[in-house]
Amino acid sequence: MRRYLAILGAVLLVATACSQQPPTGGQEPTTAGAPVAAADKPVAGGRIVEGAISDIKTLQPVISTDTASSGAWSSFYTSLLRSNPDTGDLEPGLAEKFELSKDGLTVTYTLRSGLVWSDGQPFTGEDYKYTAEAVARSPKTVRKSTLQDVVGWKDYVDGKADEVKGIQVKESGRVIEISLTKAFCPALRNLSGAGAGGILPKHHFVKVWNNKTTDTKTNIDDNPLNIAPPASIGPFVFKEWKPGVQVTMTRNDKYYRGAPLLDEYIIKVYADQVAVKAALLTGEISYGGVQPADVEEVKTAGSEILNFHRFPGVSSYVFISWNGKATKAPWLGDKRVRQALTYGLDVSSIVKNVLLGYGVQVYAHTPKASWAYPDESKLTKYAFDQKKAKELLEQAGAKMGPDGVYRWTNGQPMQMRIETNQGNKVRETILQIAQEQYKAIGVKIDPLLESFPALLDRSVPQNLDHEGVILGWSLGLEPDMYSIWHSGQSGKDQFNWVHYSNPEVDKAIEAGRNGPDCSTPARKAAYNTVNQHLNADVPYTFLYTGDSLVFFNKAVRGIEPKPYSTASAWNIEKWWLKR
Repeated sequence: MRRYLAILGAVLLVATACSQQPPTGGQEPTTAGAPVAAADKPVAGGRIVEGAISDIKTLQPVISTDTASSGAWSSFYTSLLRSNPDTGDLEPGLAEKFELSKDGLTVTYTLRSGLVWSDGQPFTGEDYKYTAEAVARSPKTVRKSTLQDVVGWKDYVDGKADEVKGIQVKESGRVIEISLTKAFCPALRNLSGAGAGGILPKHHFVKVWNNKTTDTKTNIDDNPLNIAPPASIGPFVFKEWKPGVQVTMTRNDKYYRGAPLLDEYIIKVYADQVAVKAALLTGEISYGGVQPADVEEVKTAGSEILNFHRFPGVSSYVFISWNGKATKAPWLGDKRVRQALTYGLDVSSIVKNVLLGYGVQVYAHTPKASWAYPDESKLTKYAFDQKKAKELLEQAGAKMGPDGVYRWTNGQPMQMRIETNQGNKVRETILQIAQEQYKAIGVKIDPLLESFPALLDRSVPQNLDHEGVILGWSLGLEPDMYSIWHSGQSGKDQFNWVHYSNPEVDKAIEAGRNGPDCSTPARKAAYNTVNQHLNADVPYTFLYTGDSLVFFNKAVRGIEPKPYSTASAWNIEKWWLKR
C-alpha cells in the first residue's frame, strides 16, 4: 500500500486497492494528522507495523515492477528528487539543485553536501552512474526505455563501450551531468532515479558486478544483495525479509532528512483484506487499508483505537487487460470483441455498489487528476448495453451456439480465463460480476485467482497463455506512456503484454516524450490522441481509479495528510508512537 514519493518515473503494477494520491477530493475528518499539543511532544522509540496483502518479489529497484516491492525498497533506495506532497511538483531530494539546459539536451543534478549511506560511506554521483549502467546491462529490467536517449547508451548496452559516456560525474562526485541525443520531455523527473527509481550503493554492488566492463553477459539481476539491501540512503535500514511473512527494517541514523523517531518499521503480509481488517481491530498492526465494504464496520468497531483517512487516487487505475495474441482466445485480437466486452460489463454499477463511491470510473489510460487528462467529450463512455455487445460479437463473425455460448469464426466456443490476485476482495468481486455479465452476452469466463507474484509472472508478453487479467497501474506523476503502450515495448518481460500496436499511437507517444515541442499544450495534445485511440481500440476495459481507505492506530502520531503522498509517508521520519 505504501509508496514513497521518491519513485518519480517508475511505472508499477498495483497489488492492492491502495495507491498514490490526488489533488482532488480530500480526507475525511480525522485526528491522526492534528497538530501535536504542547504536552504531547514526540518521543523516540517503538515500531510501526503496516498490514499488506501482497508479499514483495525483490528489493532490487532495477528489476522491480510491483508496488509491493517498491513499497519496501523505497525505504532504502531513493531518487535525486521528490514530489512536493501538496502540489506534486518536483522539489529537491538527494539533489539540492536540478536544471535542464535551454536546448533540452543536458540535465544537471547537484547533490547535497555531506550525503552518506547508512554504513557511513559517501553518497556520490558514481552511485547514480553505477545504477544507470546496471539498468543498461540487466536482461530482466523493464526500465531501459527511460535512459535510451542518453548519449552512449546503446553502445554500452551492446558492449561496445565500458561506460555510458553521456553520464558524467564531476566536482568530486557532487555533480551529475547527463547528455541526451534528443529532447526528452520528462527528463528532470524520470532521470532522477537513474532509470531504476532508486539509487544503489556502488561500493557494495560492485563486488558482485563491476560496471566497468564490455561483457554484456554479466549483470546484477541474480545476487544475494537483491533481497538483502546492504546500505540505505533512505529513512530505514534493511534488517530481515521472511518471505510470505514480513519485511523488517530499522532506523537509519544517517538519513539526510533527519533520523526517524521510530526504532523499527515492519511490513507484515496477510492472506487477504479480511485478515488486515481483523489485525487493525485487534491492534496487531499500526495501519492498513481496507476494502470499501468494511469502512463503516471498522469505523464503528475500531472507534476507540483507529483513525480513518480517505485518499482519492491521483495516478492509478484498475483495468481488465485483453491479450491480443492469446493463443486460446484468438477473438481478443478483434477490436469489436474487446468493445463488446466493455459494453457487456456494468462498470458504473461496480463503482457504485462495489466501491461504494470510493472511486471514479475511467475511460482511457491517463487518470483524471493528471494535467494530461483527455477531453471526455471525445471518449466513448461504453454505457452498459448487452444488446450492443451481442451485435458487436456477431459483426465480428461470432455465431450463437445451442448452449448460449458464441462460437468464434473457427468454430471454437468463446470461453476464456480472467484472472486476478487473490486476497483483493474488490477485484475478486469484479471477477465474479464479469463472469455473470459476460455469460449473459454469450461469453463463458473461467475465473482464476492466484498470488500477486504468480500473476505478474504470467502477465508477460512472451506468455501467450493468458486472456483477461484484472490488475492496476500506479503511474507516478509523469504522463509518459511509452513503456506501457508503445509497440516497441512488447518484448520479453516488458509492460505491453497485450501486444497493442497502433502506428498513430506510437507517433503520438513519441511526440509527447521527445517533442521537439515539450510545452504542456503540445504534450497534452499528443496524449489526448493516444487516449482517444486507446478508448476506441480497448486493449483494456478501463475500470476505475480507486481511493485508498486507510486506518491508523491512534497511537501513531506525526502524520500530516497530504494529497500527493500515500498514507502521508512523505514525512515518515517524524512519525512517532504515543505510549
